[in-house]
Amino acid sequence: MKKTLVAVAAFAAVSSAMADATITGLIQVGTNRTTTNTSGTSTTATTLEDSNQNTGINVGVKEDMGGGMSFDGNIGISNNAAGTIQGGGTGNSAGYQTYGGLSGGFGSIRAGSIYTAQFLALTKGDATGYLMNTPISQITQHQGGSVGSSTLSTSSMVQYTLPSIVSGLTLSIQQKFGGATDGTGTANFYSADYTGSGLNIGAVYSSYKYSTSLTDTVSTLYGNYDFGAAKVFAMSATANTAGDVGVSGTSVGVAIPFGAAKITYNYGSTNGAIINGVAGASARDASNVKQTGNTFVASYELSKRTTAYAAYYKQTGNNLSGTAQAVSINNSNTTTRLMVIHSF
Repeated sequence: MKKTLVAVAAFAAVSSAMADATITGLIQVGTNRTTTNTSGTSTTATTLEDSNQNTGINVGVKEDMGGGMSFDGNIGISNNAAGTIQGGGTGNSAGYQTYGGLSGGFGSIRAGSIYTAQFLALTKGDATGYLMNTPISQITQHQGGSVGSSTLSTSSMVQYTLPSIVSGLTLSIQQKFGGATDGTGTANFYSADYTGSGLNIGAVYSSYKYSTSLTDTVSTLYGNYDFGAAKVFAMSATANTAGDVGVSGTSVGVAIPFGAAKITYNYGSTNGAIINGVAGASARDASNVKQTGNTFVASYELSKRTTAYAAYYKQTGNNLSGTAQAVSINNSNTTTRLMVIHSF
């Protein structure tokens, strides 16, 4: 549910100008139990926290400037893994956007910390909506960092969305500025998304300049269709890193509602993993160890805005350490999560 308030801008004391603002957000709390297994050695940790860092608030503003133009902006504040509140930026804990932009007959342009097209593809192609860190997410999430990272949004981003050409079709271009004189750290995203009659499909191509001579690329296709009695999801992706080595993967899932309850299952697999190089090496590498992930989620709407869920996820082939030595067919990680989410 959205809460609307009258926000006084910093300059209001002088100009008496006022603008409408809308506050939305999530509060999430629960338990998270993770077991990692490395060549037969298991380690288990249980925490009581917002384990996938959903808790946060958004303050959004929109103003009709006349002449067909409008301004829109958002300030996102979220918690990180340590429970520390922070603003939108780069990292897994920065899943809330902070940007400003203009829209009109030319389309729309935004600048700031923005969800990347690869992350949005994952939320639409994975039945769990990025509830867990699936194998395919580990080869597509390279925005502004290395392939294999799990960041959601990235700072220093500019996004341009073209004017509507076909009803339901959205075409966008994003660029992250690396801040280096040789262009390293620069990322580009090109996306097309179509929604209509229960169908949502799309494609994303992105590149990341890791060094002056190496560029990572990721190509992703995704889609979902709502049959009413069930909603099905699918996606595929191919990532190329270190200039020439590649890893590809697929993901399929289904969500079945039962009144206020819903059962969700998603399966993902890749024919390898994008990992950090061996100790002391700066370049990333691709392992040929197959990764598989199974996610089961049972959720129940306690009220219009409050949902409880239980989730189980297991990935084989990787213990989440992200190093070359840790990727093995004998490795696995298992996560069990019990959470309550309240949206406002």
